[in-house]
Amino acid sequence: MQKTLVLLSALFCAGIAQAGAPYFVLIKNDAGTQSTQFYEEYGARICQCVKNTQTGSITGQNGGDIKLFSSTDCTGNYETLGSNSVAKDTQWVNSLSFGASNIASSVDAGYCPNWYTL
Repeated sequence: MQKTLVLLSALFCAGIAQAGAPYFVLIKNDAGTQSTQFYEEYGARICQCVKNTQTGSITGQNGGDIKLFSSTDCTGNYETLGSNSVAKDTQWVNSLSFGASNIASSVDAGYCPNWYTL
Protein backbone atom coordinates (compact mmCIF):
# COMPACT_ATOMS: atom_id res chain seq x y z
CA MET A 1 0.00 0.00 0.00
CA GLN A 2 2.76 2.46 0.93
CA LYS A 3 4.67 1.66 -2.26
CA THR A 4 1.56 2.45 -4.29
CA LEU A 5 1.08 5.79 -2.54
CA VAL A 6 4.73 6.72 -3.06
CA LEU A 7 4.53 5.78 -6.76
CA LEU A 8 1.32 7.76 -7.27
CA SER A 9 2.82 10.79 -5.49
CA ALA A 10 5.92 10.63 -7.65
CA LEU A 11 3.84 10.41 -10.84
CA PHE A 12 1.67 13.34 -9.74
CA CYS A 13 4.70 15.50 -8.94
CA ALA A 14 6.34 14.60 -12.24
CA GLY A 15 3.17 15.67 -14.06
CA ILE A 16 3.17 19.03 -12.28
CA ALA A 17 6.84 19.57 -13.09
CA GLN A 18 6.17 18.95 -16.77
CA ALA A 19 3.14 21.23 -16.87
CA GLY A 20 4.91 24.10 -15.11
CA ALA A 21 4.22 25.87 -11.88
CA PRO A 22 0.97 27.70 -11.10
CA TYR A 23 1.03 31.51 -11.08
CA PHE A 24 -0.10 33.67 -8.15
CA VAL A 25 -0.53 37.41 -7.56
CA LEU A 26 -1.53 38.87 -4.20
CA ILE A 27 -3.15 42.29 -3.77
CA LYS A 28 -3.59 44.06 -0.43
CA ASN A 29 -5.48 47.18 0.58
CA ASP A 30 -3.63 50.30 1.78
CA ALA A 31 -3.79 49.23 5.45
CA GLY A 32 -2.68 45.67 4.66
CA THR A 33 -5.73 44.30 6.47
CA GLN A 34 -7.50 42.76 3.47
CA SER A 35 -6.08 40.74 0.62
CA THR A 36 -7.04 38.68 -2.39
CA GLN A 37 -4.88 36.17 -4.20
CA PHE A 38 -5.38 35.49 -7.89
CA TYR A 39 -4.41 32.09 -9.27
CA GLU A 40 -3.90 30.97 -12.84
CA GLU A 41 -3.64 27.54 -14.42
CA TYR A 42 -0.42 26.18 -15.85
CA GLY A 43 0.72 27.83 -19.06
CA ALA A 44 -2.19 30.29 -19.18
CA ARG A 45 -2.36 34.06 -18.82
CA ILE A 46 -5.22 36.23 -17.56
CA CYS A 47 -6.18 39.87 -17.35
CA GLN A 48 -7.80 40.75 -14.04
CA CYS A 49 -9.72 43.99 -13.51
CA VAL A 50 -9.07 45.53 -10.06
CA LYS A 51 -10.56 48.98 -10.67
CA ASN A 52 -13.11 48.62 -7.85
CA THR A 53 -10.61 47.16 -5.36
CA GLN A 54 -8.13 49.17 -3.31
CA THR A 55 -4.65 48.09 -4.44
CA GLY A 56 -2.18 49.37 -1.86
CA SER A 57 0.36 46.72 -2.86
CA ILE A 58 0.67 43.99 -5.46
CA THR A 59 2.97 41.01 -4.91
CA GLY A 60 3.98 38.46 -7.50
CA GLN A 61 4.27 34.99 -5.99
CA ASN A 62 5.66 33.06 -8.94
CA GLY A 63 3.49 35.41 -10.98
CA GLY A 64 5.33 34.81 -14.24
CA ASP A 65 5.24 37.83 -16.53
CA ILE A 66 3.29 40.47 -14.53
CA LYS A 67 2.09 43.70 -16.12
CA LEU A 68 0.24 46.49 -14.28
CA PHE A 69 -2.12 48.72 -16.30
CA SER A 70 -4.04 51.91 -15.60
CA SER A 71 -6.71 50.72 -18.08
CA THR A 72 -9.38 48.23 -16.97
CA ASP A 73 -8.75 45.76 -19.81
CA CYS A 74 -4.96 45.25 -19.79
CA THR A 75 -4.35 47.45 -22.82
CA GLY A 76 -2.07 50.42 -23.35
CA ASN A 77 1.00 51.39 -21.36
CA TYR A 78 2.03 49.19 -18.47
CA GLU A 79 4.61 48.79 -15.73
CA THR A 80 6.30 45.42 -15.33
CA LEU A 81 6.48 43.73 -11.93
CA GLY A 82 9.00 40.96 -11.25
CA SER A 83 7.65 37.45 -10.76
CA ASN A 84 8.50 37.45 -7.04
CA SER A 85 8.50 41.20 -6.38
CA VAL A 86 6.34 43.66 -4.45
CA ALA A 87 4.98 46.94 -5.87
CA LYS A 88 3.71 49.47 -3.31
CA ASP A 89 1.57 52.58 -3.84
CA THR A 90 -0.24 50.88 -6.71
CA GLN A 91 -3.58 52.69 -6.33
CA TRP A 92 -3.24 53.72 -10.00
CA VAL A 93 -3.53 50.08 -11.16
CA ASN A 94 -6.93 49.27 -12.68
CA SER A 95 -6.00 45.90 -14.21
CA LEU A 96 -3.15 43.44 -14.17
CA SER A 97 -2.11 40.51 -16.30
CA PHE A 98 0.03 37.63 -15.13
CA GLY A 99 1.02 34.12 -16.05
CA ALA A 100 2.97 32.60 -18.89
CA SER A 101 4.97 34.93 -21.15
CA ASN A 102 4.38 35.57 -24.84
CA ILE A 103 0.72 34.60 -24.97
CA ALA A 104 -2.39 36.78 -25.05
CA SER A 105 -4.33 37.40 -21.85
CA SER A 106 -7.87 36.16 -21.49
CA VAL A 107 -10.17 39.04 -20.53
CA ASP A 108 -13.60 38.81 -18.90
CA ALA A 109 -14.93 42.10 -20.27
CA GLY A 110 -17.26 43.89 -17.90
CA TYR A 111 -16.43 41.77 -14.83
CA CYS A 112 -14.78 44.04 -12.27
CA PRO A 113 -16.00 43.43 -8.70
CA ASN A 114 -14.64 44.72 -5.43
CA TRP A 115 -12.50 41.67 -4.62
CA TYR A 116 -12.55 42.33 -0.85
CA THR A 117 -16.32 41.94 -0.57
CA LEU A 118 -16.63 38.58 -2.33
